[in-house]
Amino acid sequence: MGLGLGFQINPFSNMKPHFLPVWCSVFFVFSAIGMYGTDPGETQVPDVAMPPLPRLTHQGAGQVFYFVLTDRFCNGDTSNDKGGYGGGPDNHGFDPTRVSHYHGGDFAGLTDRMDYLVNLGVSSVWVTPPFKNKPVQSGTAGYHGYWILDFLQIDPHLGSNDSFRGFVSKAHDHGLRVTMDIITNHTADVIGYKGGNYSYRSKADAPYVDCDGQEFSAKEHAWNGLGDPDGFPSLCVNRSFPHVPEVSHEEVEAKNPVWLNDLTLYHNRGNTSFIGENSLFGDFVGLDDLFTERPKVVNGFIDIYKWWIEEFGVDGFRIDTVKHVNAEFWQAFSPAIRAKALELGRPDFVQFGEVYSDAGDAMVLSEYSTGIPIDTTLDFGFFVAARNWVSKGGSSDDLAAFFQMDDAYTDHDSNVHVTTTFLGNHDAGRFAYFLGLDNPGAPRERLEALVKLGHGLMFLVRGQPVIYYGDEQGMIGRGGNDMQARESLFGSKAPAFRDAALLGTSRTGASDKYDMQHPFYRFFAELAKLRRGHVALAAGAMVQREVDSPGMFAFSRIDRQDQVEYLVVLNNSRTGSLSSKVDTSQRSGASFALLFDSRFPHDGADGMLAVDDQGRLSVSVEPMQFMVWKAQEALPLRSEELGVRLVGLDPDQLLEFSERTSDGQTFVSRTEVAVELDGSDGFAEVTFGLIRESRPEQVEWLGTDDNAPYRVFWRPAFDLDAEERVAFLAVASDLRGRTAQSRSGWLRVAENVLKHGIRWARNPIVKCMNMVENVSGELPEFHLQVAVEGTGPFEYRWMHDGAWVPDSNASVLPLPGDVSALGEWRVLVHNLSGSTLSSPLQLSVLPDAFRAMDSGQ
Repeated sequence: MGLGLGFQINPFSNMKPHFLPVWCSVFFVFSAIGMYGTDPGETQVPDVAMPPLPRLTHQGAGQVFYFVLTDRFCNGDTSNDKGGYGGGPDNHGFDPTRVSHYHGGDFAGLTDRMDYLVNLGVSSVWVTPPFKNKPVQSGTAGYHGYWILDFLQIDPHLGSNDSFRGFVSKAHDHGLRVTMDIITNHTADVIGYKGGNYSYRSKADAPYVDCDGQEFSAKEHAWNGLGDPDGFPSLCVNRSFPHVPEVSHEEVEAKNPVWLNDLTLYHNRGNTSFIGENSLFGDFVGLDDLFTERPKVVNGFIDIYKWWIEEFGVDGFRIDTVKHVNAEFWQAFSPAIRAKALELGRPDFVQFGEVYSDAGDAMVLSEYSTGIPIDTTLDFGFFVAARNWVSKGGSSDDLAAFFQMDDAYTDHDSNVHVTTTFLGNHDAGRFAYFLGLDNPGAPRERLEALVKLGHGLMFLVRGQPVIYYGDEQGMIGRGGNDMQARESLFGSKAPAFRDAALLGTSRTGASDKYDMQHPFYRFFAELAKLRRGHVALAAGAMVQREVDSPGMFAFSRIDRQDQVEYLVVLNNSRTGSLSSKVDTSQRSGASFALLFDSRFPHDGADGMLAVDDQGRLSVSVEPMQFMVWKAQEALPLRSEELGVRLVGLDPDQLLEFSERTSDGQTFVSRTEVAVELDGSDGFAEVTFGLIRESRPEQVEWLGTDDNAPYRVFWRPAFDLDAEERVAFLAVASDLRGRTAQSRSGWLRVAENVLKHGIRWARNPIVKCMNMVENVSGELPEFHLQVAVEGTGPFEYRWMHDGAWVPDSNASVLPLPGDVSALGEWRVLVHNLSGSTLSSPLQLSVLPDAFRAMDSGQ
């Protein structure tokens, strides 16, 4: 049903100023009554038409990162080696003969070696925290950047604010982004405790008290950017904490900004064991753990990191120790940083968090991008799964099962395609080291083949791959993780690194290692070129394919726009060639051309295969090799009907939720909302939505899934009323004209005894959307405008005829003054807790006027 309303708007006349409020009022009343035709008290679910929505991937996705410890990359300015400090190595921290000290790398060196990065094919340089560190503590130096004293100054060992600005500027001139590693969990070790006892004291044994001696819960008062920032209890140094903090006279004003010198802004509970409660409240081996529940700390860090975006133009943040900071902090911090980036015209600014996990549980990792919400996380799940399959020669079924959990990352504003994948890093160790550990006695040739196989997997699956500096030069590391995985790319003087062997070359650690002819460097550059030249391999759907041979893993990558299928097949067998018939989404007789063969990465590829009458391709892959095939034509149209049905949701079912605790963080469980498709050829998108009984005119978008199994994992928003009834919607599209819809009956949400969702947040409510004529002269003649209620800040994505409009991030959208403005317009409005899709506005043209009407007319 439609409104049956039409308005003729002459683009060459002036409309009356009162048009906007009148139109909003009419649109809202009729859309609530006429379009949906259901009283909230009735049992029938409204017959709402939800369009298929394109997968909404972060606009900054698609990067290839180069992760570098600045101190270990290149020494471009020897005058700053000691950072301007006096004394010996245990004062200034510079001693290239020790793996624990500064080696001399700096931003001058990174700037000088920009061509090395460009030719490698990376698109973003991720640098370890560049801020001024405490030079030495506990016998080791702060070369890694995680012992910060001054959050507003570049560490003098690495250069100056001006040299960092110059590095960022030159990177941008070369088409490279700069991602800054940041910290909010702790500072350098400055604070001591009276009595010298640093053991952790639990909240049960030693609760926090205010200055009047009244106990309080830090969790209950934690500020998330909403509510009252002045409601946190007042704290006193000598009374409020389990340990009484103290600072030496020399370090009373050691930190900057100056608010960091306030001892009441730290947890002061003692050292963490990284388990349970103390994972959130404890000091990292003496590092001063900030009281991140306090509004002053939250707002202080927001101001600090806004400044680095605005003043230096950095393009993203990698956020350290995310899981050791309470969720409420991130609920304030991440949206505020996103809002600043949008204000500066940077919708591509990406924040990804480190949630260190030995297990790589997707249901835990995804909590930080779906429920907290940071843009995405480092994919520790891939780190574990890739090692198991490549290095340990594990089961392809297990690898397939890992990728099937990608749906845990799908929500209203993010998905797995922005997650950051890696094979090794500065904490865990290098991938080549794991290969040696897992394959004792293996010849070098086998280890080198496995390095290429692992990086091939990482570059070709979904997500954003990270090259750990030096891996492209065959670095292995010495003895495992942490310091042992942080060699210098320039000639090392530390004995442990100087004598270290490298893969793929006769050089050792004593040599400079900037060889752009190294086989790994050239191989990684070819993989980066492959992604850059074929959008499906960087951002397309990843459709897993069944294979006949154990040890073989296969998947297709398909971009929703060009709909050309790429088939990737890998073999982790050490000795045996593997063959299989692999399903595709192509018609019988369609051709696939060989695009990339890991055996001959620099010589091009040659070969053609035909699809059999069952839509399969017969492929063979040599041991530890992989191949990429490209279909010679777009996906075919299908004549059979496409069907979709929601499964596992019974009418009037009670949806109940439980709690789960991980490393001190408590998460509310999620309900799986899944569909089954009929008539699919393996490539489709399914859009999931929700209607509340109390808001029958609003469709809340839950996310779009682009590969099987098609599902989202949902939990109620904070503003969902107790005993509220909800209904789920699913719309399937094969992107070639076939669509199908399914709708559940009403389901009841159990009484809200758990504080699910983001406290105090209200999902967006779209009050109206209209087209108006500008009368002030500040905007183009006609524009679309939306009015919204809920918790800000809001973000907007406009749609025109089912496609996202580029650079449409404001509540007002200027319309072109020609026929390209015709068609259906919608807007998706989202905030930190949810997204709501507007009703459609259809624009058609008469010879001398525009007409605005709803799509049902």
